[in-house]
Order: sequence, then C-alpha cells, then structure tokens
Amino acid sequence: MNTPLFVAWRYVQPKYSGKLLSFASAVAFVSVMLGSVALIMALAVLAGFERELRENAVKFTAHIEITGFNKRLLPNVNATLQTILHTSNVRQASPFIAAEAIARSSSFMDGVQVRGIDPASDVGGVRSAMQQGHFAFSAAGGSEVVREVIIGTKLANKLGLTLGKKLTLYSIRGELSAGNPPIVEQFTIVGLYETGMSQYDDMYVYIPFATAASIFGVPDGAASGYDILVHDLASVKTTAEQLESALGYPFFVMTVFELYDSMFAWIELQKEPVPLILALISIVAVFNIVATLFMAVVQKMHSIGILRALGMTSRHILCIFLLQGVTLCSAGTVLGCGIAAVLCWVQHTYHVIALQGEIYFLSAVPIEFSVWHYAIVLCVSIGSGALAALIPAWIGSRIPILRALTFQ
Repeated sequence: MNTPLFVAWRYVQPKYSGKLLSFASAVAFVSVMLGSVALIMALAVLAGFERELRENAVKFTAHIEITGFNKRLLPNVNATLQTILHTSNVRQASPFIAAEAIARSSSFMDGVQVRGIDPASDVGGVRSAMQQGHFAFSAAGGSEVVREVIIGTKLANKLGLTLGKKLTLYSIRGELSAGNPPIVEQFTIVGLYETGMSQYDDMYVYIPFATAASIFGVPDGAASGYDILVHDLASVKTTAEQLESALGYPFFVMTVFELYDSMFAWIELQKEPVPLILALISIVAVFNIVATLFMAVVQKMHSIGILRALGMTSRHILCIFLLQGVTLCSAGTVLGCGIAAVLCWVQHTYHVIALQGEIYFLSAVPIEFSVWHYAIVLCVSIGSGALAALIPAWIGSRIPILRALTFQ
C-alpha cells in the first residue's frame, strides 16, 4: 500500500481521527448513504411504473383502436376488415360492439363498458389473464341469443358474484326521449379475468358479438369499432396514419399510446424532478465532504507539517485528503446502493407497499432493477465527492511546513 493511501485510510478510522472529526465523518458518510438509497429507490419506482403501465397497456389492449366519430356505428365490417388487413404492419384485426351499461347484483351496482366480441378472433390480451372459467362463449343454436358474460375479478368481488352466478345489465338504445325502452338483460358469468390494472378489471365486461348486436340494435354488418395488432410496435404511429388515410371519415384511429396518453404523461411528469433530486443529493454530499475535510485539515495540521518535513510533497498531501474524501463518499454510496437493492428486492418480492388500483392502475408499487441506475448513482456521487474533496485537499497541500509545525 502506498504512503498517501495508508495515511488516508488511517485518517478515516475513528480511533485515529478524534471524536469531533469522527462524528463529522459519520455525518458525511450517512448523508451520502441515505441520498444514494433515496435516488436508487426513486429511479427504480419510476422506471417500474413506466414499465408496468406500458406493458399492461400493450398487453391487454389492442395496439390500434378504430372507432366512429361521435360513437357512430361503422358499416361494412367485411370490407373494412379487408382494408385494414391489407395495410402494411397490421398483423390481426377484430370488430367489436361497445356500449355503456350498469352492472347489478342483489347487493351492489356499478357502471361498466360492455364489449361485444368474438373470442375466437379477439386480439385483446384478456385471454391470457383468465383466472377462472374460459375466454369463450357457448355456441348459439338458430336464433338463440347466448347470454353469457366474462368480467373482472375485482368487479365480481364488488358485486359479490362468483363463476356461474347471474349478472344483470341495464342499458338503453339511443336516447330514452326517442321512445327507446331501457334494456334489462341477465347474463351468466362464464369467466373471470384479472389484468392487475383496475382500469380494466373494474370496467370491461365481455359478451358475445351477436348477443351485443341483438340487444343494442346494431344492424347486420356493422360494428362500433375495430381492435388491431401490429407486427412492429415501434411503427404503430405510421400504421395508424396509413389506416386513417385509407379509411377516411368517419373512422377515428388512435394508437394505444394515444388512448392512454394521460398515464404516460403522468410518468414523464414524475421524471422531471429526477435531475433536481440528483443535484440536491450531490450538493448535500459536497457540503458534508467539504466540511469534514476542512475539519480534518485543521485537526491534522501538525501531522501535515511532520509529513512535509519527512519529505512528502504537496502532491502527496493533496492525495491523502483527496483519497480520504473519495473513501468516505465511495463507502457511503456503495452501502447505500446495497441497502437500496435489498429494499427493492423486498418490495418486488413481497409487495410491502400497496397502492389503490383505482387511482394508480396498479395494486402495488412496481420496481425496475437496472444496472444503469446503480452505475449513474455511483458515478455521480463518487465524482461529486471527489470534486468536493479537491478544494480542502488543495488548501491543505499548500500550507507551508513551518506554519503547519507551529500551528496550535
């Protein structure tokens, strides 16, 4: 071990530093450690939110949704599907019928969005989120209307219903003032799904496409809209523009990122303070390291004179105090990153911190493990600590030998 490193290592040890300097060093060490923990946790949570929301939005919904302006029905389903499927980058498409309704049981009622679909061709990801039952409906015989429904587990819990129980839906065709009677239909629950996002689980209920057309008075060959999957999600915006140009009015085309723009905008907004937080943590580290090293310079003034008298150069003295500051900062940062990693693992594994799904779309705080987060924190924290240590180290190295030896 070279001499400057040996001396610096002794200076950071409490038994060689004195009580006051040891206390100042401990404060600097703890401040750097806590700052590193806070920053790692903030980055992990924000990245986790973005990943979960993006993955869930893409996983459980179509990449592109086409509806009619002012919720008007879209005619010529077969011809429209051909146009959509012949557009480049389109992988799969399926029509749907959408209507608003009230779901009711004997103990509770809630507003829902009814989706009439054909499970065989549906492109949504609810099939992979099934918890009970199957993502399928019974085959209809003749003019028979199949009254079966698939709902989310959260909605089922609210309504106090289970698989095989009856669910009543209330809705209307058009406007009540036009003489349209209210719709009251009872359905058997044949499937329960759970995506983990309350926006889906509490809201959407699925019934057969033909049943929805019959109940809501949708003409043959018409639909409320189309769900579309693409091959390359990175080019989804270009594909949406091509579809909008090919279909024209009254078709209204939106990508999944436009449909859930508020969620992604919220994530981007949360990221804005991250540079500020990083700067504040760095400033705290800088002030604590500077204060600690100034105290070390003053307390070790006589030692500096002795070392200089024994032949050490100003450069060696500079290295001693610089290494002392870097050692404190590095130890605090590494320990902080280790604690943050443990806390992130605990949250990721056991979901200690829960969330209200109705507000945050997720049931627990998500965590994203990224090597880049730790690399950024280590580099910034240690780099700022080294820069902070440079000032008092330089001052200590410039003290004349005679003044250092006679310092009282």
